[in-house]
Amino acid sequence: MALKKRTAKDREEAIEAFGNGAEPLLVAQPAAEQKTRARPSVTPHMTDARDKATFRTMLLRFDDDMELAELLTEVAQLEGRKKHPMALRALRIGLEQVKDDYE
Repeated sequence: MALKKRTAKDREEAIEAFGNGAEPLLVAQPAAEQKTRARPSVTPHMTDARDKATFRTMLLRFDDDMELAELLTEVAQLEGRKKHPMALRALRIGLEQVKDDYE
């Protein structure tokens, strides 16, 4: 079985065809052909889920308080824990103390 050697023109055409298939054309579609949005700007069932009192996850950003991140790492190492369980324990202790101040 013989292999066909591609010419430079064949390679350029193949690259152009691949690029056309991968990127949308930059020509505006007429209004009649434009598709509707696949997703509404607000998803009601998602916003309702976010408003619930209980949730399973939370993203915590240290932003400018890198001293707190370092303190968490240091205390976790002292107790022989990973940072996540230590952060949960510290959050529980702190929130219980804050709650006691209101009672």
